[in-house]
This record gives sequence, structure tokens and C-alpha cells, in this order.
Amino acid sequence: MHLPLPPLFLITLLPTLSLTAPTFTTLINSSAEDSSHFLHTLRLQKRTVTTLDPAAFAEAQVRDPTATRAFTSTTITTTTGLCLSVDELSGDFRANLTPVPAAACDGSAGQSWDIITAGKHNDQPGTMIVVSTLTQACLNFDPRRAAGNQVLLFSCGGRADGGGAVTDSQLFAFDGGAGPLALRPENAAGTCLTIAGGKALDQAACVAGEVAQSFTFGGQGVSAPAPGNGTGACS
Repeated sequence: MHLPLPPLFLITLLPTLSLTAPTFTTLINSSAEDSSHFLHTLRLQKRTVTTLDPAAFAEAQVRDPTATRAFTSTTITTTTGLCLSVDELSGDFRANLTPVPAAACDGSAGQSWDIITAGKHNDQPGTMIVVSTLTQACLNFDPRRAAGNQVLLFSCGGRADGGGAVTDSQLFAFDGGAGPLALRPENAAGTCLTIAGGKALDQAACVAGEVAQSFTFGGQGVSAPAPGNGTGACS
């Protein structure tokens, strides 16, 4: 006998999933065990929009020209030689809630990142924010979201409309080096970002020496731009 899922469970999950009517019906009529497997599969599927809303995107994702950039337009590589990648149409209409898969390095704009150590969205010494050069959204860890859907890109500062300042869900410990290093969110002690199943960024308890939790910034480090010029030119 199949029992419906509790309404609160659905209310919690529906904002994280784009469900068609047949898919929703399948979810409602599933057993608890089947539903767990079904939802795990859904979380691995890419959320997509056909186009961004230009005005909303421009408001939500604004480049900080005064920021201090330890690395500009760099790759972030895994120990297996893959690059962290961004598809701006895999999130919502603002390019928020965008997953970060690991893919073969191809030099595309979606594999380019800025590592910012000071600026509008980072006022904490010894930390960095990790910003997609393509979308200007920040790497964000939100433990309130459903498991498997907690590490996503989101507007820097933590507000969907781009109006936020600094949030510890986007701050990561940083000593200035290119790595290999762990990505440790400041809002979750003992948590490290990891490549889940070799496919995409997720979170797990930090384990010393765990290769799936080790990342390297490629390219060249650059000097900080003078406030206001935003050039990121090499020294």
C-alpha cells in the first residue's frame, strides 16, 4: 500500500525541484522508500531555464569593481584534473541556485572563477569568497536546503535580489595559496565541500587527505586592483 508523503515534507522539497504534473503525481503515490530514491534521482538532474531575465539577472549579480582578487579568471581543478563548471541556465531566472558540476576542462567562461579576499561581500580577514566570473554569483553552502542540494551558486551577500552584504554561508577559510586546499564554509565547522560521486560539488564531514575534498586554483595569482578600477591586472 502506498501512502502519501507528509505535506510538510513536500512543502520543504518543492521549492528545490521543478516538477511537472505527472512527476508530482508519481511523487505523491510513491512509498516512502521509493520516494527517497525518486527524490535522490531528481536532485541529480539539472534544473534548467530557457533564458535568464535580463533585468533581474543584472540586479542580482553585480561585479564588485573594488574587490581585492587573489586570483582572477582562474580555474578550480579537482585532484582528478576536472574543472568546476557553471552553466548559467542550470539555475533560476536570476542565475541563482545554480549547481557546480566537475567537468573536463575546456577553457570556457563557465570554468572561470574569481577568488576575492576583501570587498563589498567579504570583510573577514583570512577568508575568501569564490565567485563565478561568468555569472558573478558566489559559491554558497546552505545547510537548510535538502541534502544533495546545499552547495549552489547564489547572489553574493545572500539575498536573491543582490541586495545583501556579507554572509558566512559564502565565506571560506583561505591562506592565500593556490592549493591544494579544502573549501571549508565558515557557517559549518567541520564541513568541507566535496565532489560527490565524482560529479558535482556537495558537502561532507572534513576528512584529512580526502582527495575528493582537495582543490587547486589554476592560472596565475594577480595583484589586487586599486579601488574603483576593477582591472585585476597582473603586477
